[in-house]
Amino acid sequence: MVKSQQPRLRRLLVVESARIMAEEGVADFRAAKEKAARRLGIAGDAQQLWPSNAEIHAELQSRLALFHGDAHSAELQHLRRTALAAMHWLADFAPRLSGPVLEGTATGHSAIVLHVFADTPESVLFFLLDQGASYEEGRQMLHFGEQTPREYPVLRLHYGGCELRVVIFGLDEDRRSPASPVDGKPLRRINAAQLQRLLDTSPTASPALGSSGH
Repeated sequence: MVKSQQPRLRRLLVVESARIMAEEGVADFRAAKEKAARRLGIAGDAQQLWPSNAEIHAELQSRLALFHGDAHSAELQHLRRTALAAMHWLADFAPRLSGPVLEGTATGHSAIVLHVFADTPESVLFFLLDQGASYEEGRQMLHFGEQTPREYPVLRLHYGGCELRVVIFGLDEDRRSPASPVDGKPLRRINAAQLQRLLDTSPTASPALGSSGH
């Protein structure tokens, strides 16, 4: 690859990665970058051009505002209102909203991500069984700064016509937020009261920096 081409190809990789996330429902930054690199025919050189997640996140925000406008606003409002209802449903587990629905980059493909806190994962499973809710179990590796990454149980289910991803933390982990995949800082998450205020202020607003739900 000619070195002078690298800035242009890197920019193309940012734009295509953001488009894939916005329009094809790819939620993982690395997966979006790899898919974009294959489409652009630069998979073999991708590591030299690899943009940061923060660059793609910024491009994704711009793309949603520019190309999806009112449709995106309506989708985001619906997802946030459904998230609020789900949080009331899971109120016994002090749920916190996190991820794209909170950040404002969610689309109709996006899952609502809730962090819940329980003495054991079985407490949440028994609740869902009592409610007659169908779910799939999984695991997610989360990072906490320089600490060793840890796996957490994840339940996937549908609520109010939306996909819901419930990550189960211990009772004593409500004040320790995992690292954001965007910038590595503690992941923002808010409680139901904060989400209600966000909706009351503006249904499509993004939360203020530092909102944590503590």
